[in-house]
Order: sequence, then C-alpha cells, then structure tokens
Amino acid sequence: MKKLIAIAGAMALAACGGDAEEPAETGADETAVAPMNDATAPGTYTSTTEDGQEVVVTLANDGTYTVTEGGEQMDAGTWEDTENGTCLTAPGAEPTCFDITPGSENGMYDITGPDGQAMSYSYES
Repeated sequence: MKKLIAIAGAMALAACGGDAEEPAETGADETAVAPMNDATAPGTYTSTTEDGQEVVVTLANDGTYTVTEGGEQMDAGTWEDTENGTCLTAPGAEPTCFDITPGSENGMYDITGPDGQAMSYSYES
C-alpha cells in the first residue's frame, strides 16, 4: 500500500467486561479462540490528508475494496474482518490490518493503521 493510512470502517473490537461473580465455563473443549472484529460495514469512508487530499476507501459487499487519493486510485484488492482487525489485501501483498472505532461525532469513525497513526473518516452506506 502507498503512504495511506486509509481503510474501511465500522465497529472495531468491542470491549468485553465480565462479572467477577460469574462462574467460569467448563467443557470438554477448552481451545482458545481469538476474538473477531464486529462486522465492518461495507460502504464509503472519506477523509482528508494533512496536505488537503481527499482519501476515499470503498468497501464493497463482495469483499473487494478500492482506495483513492485526490481522485486517483491508489490501491485495490480484497477486505475481511479478522482477529487482527479489518484487513485489506492487495494482489500479491500481505494483509494490512486496521482498528476501526466509532469517532466522537455521529457518522464518524477513527481508523488506526498498523503504524499507530489514526485518521477520522465519515461513513456513507
């Protein structure tokens, strides 16, 4: 992927809280399973870079995505939710995963890349 900190949006991992008085579950299968992201909503996520370029990330229902910056396509491939976040995979590349959390304003999402940098995106379905 290029220099973009862009990706897809919707809900990220929900914080799980437990009641200390709840009994521990027991069963024959004690295999640990990594938590999955809540389902990321297909749609269009839009932001603006520090230098004023519009970044548009489109996540399609068919599992494909495109990223454009300043109207030019910068990236395309497939996307999926995994235990590592919402992951985008360009052809021939390793997945790049992002954490997506609701922003402070309605309709906004904060998307944090693997480098720890976050950008706010508006969302349209």
